[in-house]
Amino acid sequence: MAVNIRLGAGSNSEEVTPQTANSDTLRPLITRCVLGEDQAWRDLHRNYYPVASRFLRRMGISASELDDACQEVFVQVFRYLARFEQRADFGTWLYKLCLSQASRVRRRRRVHEALDWLLGRDSALRGAAAQPEWSDSMVVERVRQVLEQMKPLHKEVFVLFEFEGIGGEEIARILRCPPATVRRRLHYARQEFETLLRTEATEDGKS
Repeated sequence: MAVNIRLGAGSNSEEVTPQTANSDTLRPLITRCVLGEDQAWRDLHRNYYPVASRFLRRMGISASELDDACQEVFVQVFRYLARFEQRADFGTWLYKLCLSQASRVRRRRRVHEALDWLLGRDSALRGAAAQPEWSDSMVVERVRQVLEQMKPLHKEVFVLFEFEGIGGEEIARILRCPPATVRRRLHYARQEFETLLRTEATEDGKS
């Protein structure tokens, strides 16, 4: 079912108490949403947007990212509400959607932070992976192409450290190798990533 309405940011009140999945009002509201009633969607959004927004902020989503993150959460609500098991708690399901979205935002942020760090080390790399007019999806695709060419042992430590934000000691436990090995692999992985990024940029310039 397509929902062709763009909902605005919900109430700014921090005192909103959402209806629970066991209430006499929420079940009929969900049913009306599933049937495609626009006003029902607006009512659900108005009641639960403040809950999602407050939780995402506490999960570290910045003010500049918050509205888009909330909208993505409600896109998932709209898309999958028909499959929602109403015997479960709607609030619990909403929190799970928020956690998944917060994780996606953090991964995207780490991609850009890692690129900023890497490109900042060498001005020759600037423009190789990202340009001002490029979308997030284009940047991620460029990174994906470079990662596919990396040696597996280098790629795994590089992704875990630079993009997933996992520390060296924890990576050593994950990969079952000494921390010194992780540091050595990460050093060579950064070099390999930069070299491949330069190669990609050179090939783009020739095309």
